[in-house]
Amino acid sequence: MTLLQLSPSLQSQIAFVLTITSTVLGLAVGYLALQGYWRSRKRPMLFIAVGFFLVFWTPVLLVAGPYLAPVIGPFVYGVLGEVSQILGLVSILYGLRMPLSRSD
Repeated sequence: MTLLQLSPSLQSQIAFVLTITSTVLGLAVGYLALQGYWRSRKRPMLFIAVGFFLVFWTPVLLVAGPYLAPVIGPFVYGVLGEVSQILGLVSILYGLRMPLSRSD
């Protein structure tokens, strides 16, 4: 076994650890963005915070979903994950491009 030929169980463990790490870091970033919204009360910051949560909640859905509701197939979790990421990125983009009104 060479360095790049890892056993399937080790590959699965590495993928799980990386997924959990990116999810925890992403949710921390989303929480910081939410704190920024609470301080500033600016709507664009709210869209950015919601977008981060949607984007980084996706790995949790894909990893924990089949265990929580095994009746739904992996295809449905894949579709839900992609839709969550797309909505999150659109929310972040909208928050970054949203013009500030005088009332904000």
